[in-house]
Amino acid sequence: MTNQSGKGSAAYLSAALYIIGVYAFVPLLFLFNQDALGAGAEAKLSAARIVPPLLIPVVLGLLNLAAVTALRKKITRDQLLNCAMAVKYALIPFFLIGGCCIALALLLMFTPVVIMVFVGPALALTLGAAGWIVLLGSAPFSVGYLVRASREGIHPRGFCILAGILQFFFTVDVITMMVAAFREKKWIKATVMLALILLAAVIGCIAFAALFIF
Repeated sequence: MTNQSGKGSAAYLSAALYIIGVYAFVPLLFLFNQDALGAGAEAKLSAARIVPPLLIPVVLGLLNLAAVTALRKKITRDQLLNCAMAVKYALIPFFLIGGCCIALALLLMFTPVVIMVFVGPALALTLGAAGWIVLLGSAPFSVGYLVRASREGIHPRGFCILAGILQFFFTVDVITMMVAAFREKKWIKATVMLALILLAAVIGCIAFAALFIF
């Protein structure tokens, strides 16, 4: 039990580092590319500006994969689920803000500045690719959990395979893990609270949009 606790602590540390690293790389990405938001003809995105910040979630994502692979027989299913849910829930604000930034980037195409017709889509594509890399780096914990849950007969094999595939797609990755956690009667309070907050946010956005339009 002590050995499993120690191995679980290593997995938790890897998950915590990933969350911190993701939120740290965002300001760096904008810092490296802030002039691309300007209106000058020289404003452009380049690999030299995009790659360095993106290395943070890439390296930490590989660390997650290494941790799950190395510790797969030494940590419990519950510990894998805890890591997966913590990462998924902690990154929800990141993806919500990222989605808004992509929408704003696309709206740049409709500004009077001609260069924004090219800068807007390029920036949106960059942010979308960065978001998918972050999603990919968070997948080892949830996929590791689903593999373990399938082998232990906790969830049907078909569900685990489908949920594993969906871990590489935005939004449905979180929904499938919510379902898995509910089936195990874990993370129920946090999930309900999060669902209520998101529902309130959606209603608020719809109300604001309605007031703004009418």
